[in-house]
This record gives sequence, C-alpha cells and structure tokens, in this order.
Amino acid sequence: MKRGWVAMWVLLAGMFGVVRGACGESRWDGMLPVQTLQEIPAGLTLPVYLLHGLKAGSVKAGAGVESVTTEPVPLSKTAYLPQGTKVLGVVVASKAGDKRMGVPAELVVAFDTVSYHGVDVAMRTRVLAVANAADVSATFASTNDGSDRGNASPANWTTRQIGGDQVYREGWEGPVENTSMEKVGFADFHGVYADAPAGAAGVSALPRAVGVFSANAEGLYGFDDAARLQSSGGTATVRSPGGVILRDGDALLLEVVGGKEIKAGGV
Repeated sequence: MKRGWVAMWVLLAGMFGVVRGACGESRWDGMLPVQTLQEIPAGLTLPVYLLHGLKAGSVKAGAGVESVTTEPVPLSKTAYLPQGTKVLGVVVASKAGDKRMGVPAELVVAFDTVSYHGVDVAMRTRVLAVANAADVSATFASTNDGSDRGNASPANWTTRQIGGDQVYREGWEGPVENTSMEKVGFADFHGVYADAPAGAAGVSALPRAVGVFSANAEGLYGFDDAARLQSSGGTATVRSPGGVILRDGDALLLEVVGGKEIKAGGV
C-alpha cells in the first residue's frame, strides 16, 4: 500500500476531529496531557494505525514496527495520552508459508512500547482487532450516501464503525449504538469511545478509546476469509494460506495487559 493511504487516513480523521488539538468539550474539562509517562495501565485500549507495511516472509524477525494513536486515550480522570503518540513493536516471527504444502503464512508481532516525550514505557498487549485501510476509510463516510440528511457537514453525519456500531453525530458529538440499537459509547470532537461497564472502578471505569472500531470489535476486517488472528501472551499472530500483509494505514485496536517503565527520559 502506498503512503498516500496514510495521508488519506489522517485527512479523513481530521474531518471528524480525531486529529485535532487540545481538548475543549465538557467531557474533557479538567483533563490535561500526561506530563511524565511512567506506566500504561492494564485494561487500557490503544487505537493505532500502522506507519509502514509488513509482509510475512519478507519482513525479518527483529524488525521494528511503528504505529501512532488515532485519538486521545484517557489514562485517568485527569490525564490523557495525546493523539499521535508512538506505539512501537517488534516482529517476532515471519513465515511466507507454502500454498502447495498447505502451510499458511504467519506474521507474529509484539506491540511492547509507548514512546512519549523521551520516555519509553514497556507494556504487554494483545491485539483485539485489525482492519485494512480501505475499511478504515469507509468509517468516515455518511451511511446515507454522501451528505447525511442533506447536511454537507461531516460534524452531523451518521457513520458506521468497523464491526457494525453506528455513530450519530450532531455538532461532532453523539451516541454510539450497536446493531441492537443499544447505546454502547459516544463520539465527540476528538474521537469515538466505548462506555465503561456499569459499576466499574479504576481504569475500567474510564471510557475506552476505540478509534474506528466498534465497542465489541474482534478479529480481522477486510482480510481473506481464511485469515485468522490470535493474540495472547503479549504477541499477536496473523495466519493465512493466501499470505499475510499488513499495510501502512491499517488500523489496530490494542489492549494493554501489563507493563512497566523501562527507560527514564525527559518530559
């Protein structure tokens, strides 16, 4: 995939305020960007997009993986991780496969570091979902073929998330509903977030940043029907008999399962 896909992804995201600047809406009152990042709490979700492609069998084990967050990620009731924060990883294994022998291609990646203001913070993650850039671009289109209800402003469009949830915006803000028309989250000037479960405490009580994904998104979207995603133990594995290619601009939804600070730096 060409770099143009990433540029288009950012452009489309900007239309919806996902890549806009400082927080200003009521939900963000009293919140500031985190100053010194020391730990990424387990349970946090990190919606990211890839900055370069990875092809199983071509990319080598040990190669670095670069991605960035697509919207502000709440870390606590008073601090958030800004959009555009680097999320780094490493290729653990890369096999081209052999279609004639029925051996699938395999790509194993570990997203294990957040790099922020000169500080690298280690973490373990699992990958909840992956979507190709074409599916990503569709989430920025009105579900009513062009201008929504005759309104040319995307601030008031209804859109569909990857996985089926619908976002009903009015002045950029609005509820997110699942396919059963149950409210599962909200959209605002900055992005799309899943509601915390009732009675949750700590990090679990924070809205979950989901980017272009539905609240319950899981697996691969826009890939070969035979492709499979498995993720546990800090790594994610994508297998497919037809080959595995992750392209620049593809979106991923990561969940942090643990981690700690590994290198001190500036703020």
